[in-house]
Amino acid sequence: MYGKLDIKGTTNIPAKVDYMADKLHTQLLRFDLKWAKLEPKLGVYDQTYIDQLAETFQLAASHDIKVIVTLYGVPKWASDTSLWQYAPPHYTKGVYHAFYPPAPSHLIDFQNLGTKLASTFGDDVLGYEPLNEPNAWFSLYPQQISSDSAYGVRRYAAMLTAFSKGIHAGDPDALVIAGSTAPNGRDTDLGTDPLRFARLLKSIADPSVFDAYSHHPYTVGGTKDISPEAPPRDPSRTVSLGNISDLLKVFPSKPFYITEYGYYTVYRMAMGIYVSQVTQAQFLPRAYRYVARFPQIKALIWYPYQDVGPLNPPPNNGGVYSGLVASNGVLKLSWFAFAGGNKITLRAARMSRGSFRVAGGLTTSLGALAGKTLVIYRRVPGGHWIFVRNVTTLKNGSYHALVTAHRTLYFKVLWRGVVASRSIAVRGR
Repeated sequence: MYGKLDIKGTTNIPAKVDYMADKLHTQLLRFDLKWAKLEPKLGVYDQTYIDQLAETFQLAASHDIKVIVTLYGVPKWASDTSLWQYAPPHYTKGVYHAFYPPAPSHLIDFQNLGTKLASTFGDDVLGYEPLNEPNAWFSLYPQQISSDSAYGVRRYAAMLTAFSKGIHAGDPDALVIAGSTAPNGRDTDLGTDPLRFARLLKSIADPSVFDAYSHHPYTVGGTKDISPEAPPRDPSRTVSLGNISDLLKVFPSKPFYITEYGYYTVYRMAMGIYVSQVTQAQFLPRAYRYVARFPQIKALIWYPYQDVGPLNPPPNNGGVYSGLVASNGVLKLSWFAFAGGNKITLRAARMSRGSFRVAGGLTTSLGALAGKTLVIYRRVPGGHWIFVRNVTTLKNGSYHALVTAHRTLYFKVLWRGVVASRSIAVRGR
């Protein structure tokens, strides 16, 4: 399931697609599109933008890369003005926000948008998500009103039904992917827990209007064990990878897509957790191995390809920092874990008085890399690995260091989080 990535933004996308195909062996890309940008006025499409997207999707198809398109937000002209009387905390009532659902009279326009997209992009797009994280207030508000605790789900179901008609009219073979739910919710006007959202949707919407279901099973703050396989802090309100099987059971006959996943390497208050680059790189293959045990899950998309936001943001910054690449363009360790093709060689030569010269080289999908910190470990037969020293790769990716061994020891070299050499035995006198 490697090779699944999300692209945020619209800058230099064709070059990114070429690069991802050649260096990351990408198989599936997810594109985030804003309805307001696609159709700034009723019936008036940004044809330049659509043509750019069509060209990009054709390029992806030429590399055998499949595409999933996700719609974001509702333009002002389509917004249900009757809902502007409601507002989340710290938001002004009575004004437009993109999180208000479309007015019922504009659902036909959302349907027409679906037809426009599907007929334009055709086989170059695998599937469409009509809204991102509709169980969260920042995508669809309000989730509840006093007279209807399932209000948000009902409005989403109406959007899904209309959009599905449009997509299938434009391309009968395109997938309509429902859900795209956030990992948790407290069942208030601000959020609906993903399991409740899915069960309500199952009871409200005709199952024939969508072909697959998706979810974003991030590990949320407060979870004691934040590894990919671990259950969340509160399974009654959260679906992470560790309890993803609970959500799969709601729609057992539907293909399932994880259209966002990742671990932040910079703290953001909204996420509640972050990890080192080493841990992110270690968790990435573990997540892919874990979901591979579920045949129903067709893909896990790492979100996003590159961080969005300043390198050293304040805690309440709205950036995204789970990318494989930092916002300044520097590749994180997880980039190499994702790309694969990494190798460390190791050999040893006796010097004198129990000293040995260990040497080798680091190669990656980008070739030899200089300036990378490798770690040398040793252990006695049957013992635990013990840190010896760090060593830095030279211009040609090679490294060397002196070690001592007055008895038989095993040595190995790690690029932490990415790859390890085979272990070798050094027989001291």
